[in-house]
Amino acid sequence: MALTVENLIVLDAECTSKREVIEMMAKKITDEGIAENYEEYLDSLLKREEISATAVGYDVGLPHGKSTTVKRAAVAFARLKNPVLWSEEEDEYAKMVFMLAIPDGEKGTTHINILVDLSKKILDDDFRAGLEKVATAAEAAALIND
Repeated sequence: MALTVENLIVLDAECTSKREVIEMMAKKITDEGIAENYEEYLDSLLKREEISATAVGYDVGLPHGKSTTVKRAAVAFARLKNPVLWSEEEDEYAKMVFMLAIPDGEKGTTHINILVDLSKKILDDDFRAGLEKVATAAEAAALIND
């Protein structure tokens, strides 16, 4: 099953804060019909960020929201025009952001499988370099789903 689709990809987004990135991407998830309630999904993302920022190194943010409003698992991706501060504690910035939408009932299964799959890809220099160079959302989706 594909992790993402073109409609969940934003290239060269001009966001100035982590919150702006999360709100923009949560809207994409909701507009695509993956989450039924924007506010509820956004709240799950922000609560997770309060526990600990989801910066994972390599200029990557990995926010994830698990909620009953999410109807199927999906991944949204944003490549930012300029990095934004993702973790004040760690002084980490994000230029690429992968947002996971996970149905509440799949938080121990699908959630872990997607995190493991994405983490392997994020560690791959060629994968990250490829996402830096893609010109279209279709190219980004193909790389993420490969």
